Amino acid sequence: MDIFGIPIQAFLGQLLLGLVNGSFYAMLSLGLAVIFGLLGIVNFAHGALYMIGAYVAFIALDRFGINYWFALILSPLVVGALGVVIERTLLQRLY
Repeated sequence: MDIFGIPIQAFLGQLLLGLVNGSFYAMLSLGLAVIFGLLGIVNFAHGALYMIGAYVAFIALDRFGINYWFALILSPLVVGALGVVIERTLLQRLY
């Protein structure tokens, strides 16, 4: 069975990939909108912090041999602590 001349498995795979990527973009942009709405300053660190979280999880898995699920719990905590440091040292002066 084909949809628009594309096999159904390929079509559903591309559809799922598009939905996942769209949800990532929506999450990042909503975070930016909420921060700007609450603080009144533009903070473009969301993408960088998102990348640092992925890197922390990768390092925890690869270098330290930590369990996958524990790394998924640990990396947001590390990035959250880094976010607090950034807010206290850099952003607080802009208020």
